[in-house]
Amino acid sequence: DQVTGSLASAAKLADQLGTWLAVAALTAAFLVASLVTVSSVSRRVREFGTLKALGWRSRRIVGQVMGESLVQGIVGGVAGVVVGLGGARLITALSPTLEAAVGSVTDGATAAGGPGMPGGPMERMAAAADTVTVQLGAPVSAQLALVAAGLAVAGGLLAGAFGGWRAARLRPADALRRVD
Repeated sequence: DQVTGSLASAAKLADQLGTWLAVAALTAAFLVASLVTVSSVSRRVREFGTLKALGWRSRRIVGQVMGESLVQGIVGGVAGVVVGLGGARLITALSPTLEAAVGSVTDGATAAGGPGMPGGPMERMAAAADTVTVQLGAPVSAQLALVAAGLAVAGGLLAGAFGGWRAARLRPADALRRVD
């Protein structure tokens, strides 16, 4: 019972740690995408200023930046799924096989001789043991691939919305006056 409880606690801890690491990585990825988009908008200040001077509304500029980020999110999501599938296959192909001997003592184990004696408990335990083979791998499902691609698209949209908002706030006169 103690071993089972310890294993269950360790599995729960590993699961929670994995969840928090995934949330942290996803947050970092969204922040990096947003910073890159804002940086791109900062380099294109004159372009957006000219578009606003020509009469583009803020909503159209936000849509332009979001559209560009959406395409980048889709391309990144597809590339990420392809790389992930390749990595999962590589892990499955190169992972070692683990073997463990599992067994139990049959009823009446102490009726015959002592340890090491013919017919004793150790001999019966060895006879009752089975070898279990576990092949390590990286399971991948279609649902997991869709979630990954969806998160990439969501990250692109979020970054595009933030970058577009920054671009739409530009005043045409300030943007055209800026020299790069």
